Amino acid sequence: MASTEPVVRVDDLRVTFPTLDGDVRAVNGLSFEVPAGGALGIVGESGSGKSVTSLALMGLHRGTKASITGSIEVTGKDVVAATDRELRRMRGNDIAMVFQDPMQSLHPQYTIGDQLVEAYRVHHPKASRAQARKRAVASLERVGIPEPGKRINSYPHEFSGGMRQRVVIAMGLMCEPKVLLADEPTTALDVTVQAQVLDLLDGLRRDLGMGLILVSHDLAVVAGSVDEVVVMRHGEAVERGDVRTVLSAPEHPYTRALLAAVPRVEVSRAQRRAADRAERAERERGVQRAEGADAAERGGFEPFTPAAPAAPADGEAPLLRVQDVAMCFKVRGGLWGRTMDFWAVKGVSFDLHRGETLGVVGESGSGKSTLSRMVMRLVEPTRGRIEFQGRDITHMPERRLRPLRKDVQMVFQSPYSSLNPRVTVGDAIGTALRVQGERDTKKVRLRVQELLERVGLEAAHYNRFPHAFSGGQRQRIAIARALILKPKLIVCDEPVSALDVSTQDQVLKLLSELQDDFGLTYIFVAHDLAVVRQISDRVAVMKQGEIVELGDSDGVYENPRSDYTRSLLNAAPLLDPDEARRHRAEREVARAAL
Repeated sequence: MASTEPVVRVDDLRVTFPTLDGDVRAVNGLSFEVPAGGALGIVGESGSGKSVTSLALMGLHRGTKASITGSIEVTGKDVVAATDRELRRMRGNDIAMVFQDPMQSLHPQYTIGDQLVEAYRVHHPKASRAQARKRAVASLERVGIPEPGKRINSYPHEFSGGMRQRVVIAMGLMCEPKVLLADEPTTALDVTVQAQVLDLLDGLRRDLGMGLILVSHDLAVVAGSVDEVVVMRHGEAVERGDVRTVLSAPEHPYTRALLAAVPRVEVSRAQRRAADRAERAERERGVQRAEGADAAERGGFEPFTPAAPAAPADGEAPLLRVQDVAMCFKVRGGLWGRTMDFWAVKGVSFDLHRGETLGVVGESGSGKSTLSRMVMRLVEPTRGRIEFQGRDITHMPERRLRPLRKDVQMVFQSPYSSLNPRVTVGDAIGTALRVQGERDTKKVRLRVQELLERVGLEAAHYNRFPHAFSGGQRQRIAIARALILKPKLIVCDEPVSALDVSTQDQVLKLLSELQDDFGLTYIFVAHDLAVVRQISDRVAVMKQGEIVELGDSDGVYENPRSDYTRSLLNAAPLLDPDEARRHRAEREVARAAL
């Protein structure tokens, strides 16, 4: 650390919000310091008070009904007592913030240059536009944007997710603040882009001597990037200290639970399954189980009973066969704005057997989601052949596909956008039964309520709307909706990437239990290598529309044949701070050699 004098000092911070049910204490007695050149990680689940703390540090509680007590000092200035005018001067000059979603931070109708120039001239009104533009180009170059003199004229949609996050960081650096506050800056990014952003933040901290506050739900993200960590739960700091000490010898049970929930690339599927099954057996031991449902109550409707999970017999035909499929999109570009062919998927082939899980991993733009949509026949392949249960569905018309759709279902990435906010949970799940011809309202309701209980919710949730549930609960609802027709294959497209680690762990356990109980087959798409290994029998690694490696999960992870697979594994976040920093140093050497 460059200095021991704190650039941020928080003492007994308390943030309270009034609600119809009484006051809610979002932050309760939080204290910490960040020295100049130092880095602090704030970690906790959704609702722990992390983001409220971040907003209070920026003085963004103004204009809300929040009540704040305690003190917040940034570079010796009192944030709580500051006037609005003083706060505007502090933001950008003393402390800057990098938000979670760069698309929400950048205006889509203005060029990157216009937005950077505006951020600088607000604090330096005497600077000319040319001076501000020169500063903006330098800031883009500092964060690693290639050809910054040209890209400054681009719009946000012309950048990838990782590059947009770099632009937001560049905006925060325009006035060279003493503190940079990064609130979940890598949550929506794939593993290699996440590593690049974390490497960038660490390098900027060292080069500029600024303080860094990194907010995340994932201890592995902060492990190699901070000196100290504060673990928050229900608005309180339950543990704090040197990052190595907290991660190697956590004292609080909540910290230990967070660490246990972090998926680890070194843990195999067999190890994960054994642990999950042992935990489930312990949970169910002593629980009185009903011997069946009252047939009269169910009105003769077949209970949602497990299918007997069985390994595929030798020589059994695959449930799904994908042969040389490719997908071409027409995009506008090139000379005079003419349309060009963009091959999102190029000649992909694989077989998937009953009861198996195939993990599909790769960076954004690798073709994972397009492949998933072709398997679902949401899009029709440009070429190739897709067989499901021995039937060619490649170009099958929709009227013939509809009866087959009950056998192939999908769980989408965002539990917030995949559920209609105006439709109750019961209707959202039961619609599929009605589409397939079930007209008995009582039977539909009983089936839905039974399934809600099976995925860890309550039958009483039937008439509630999605907004009444957390992100993890919404994803359980989405899984119940996929299960309602007793499918044979479920395609999971990034189903846990939007969830914090403990909720993510719960959903993964649920998926494994359901596979055991119902003999399900999964295609599991994700950018998180640790998650993919723990749930997959086999793994397909995709790059630029092609499968560059396909094989047994343990073999791919322990003895990767492709350089691309090795680079993905090297970019995966690690819980050991020393190992994380060693990997970062190796990446810096590799980048310098290019």
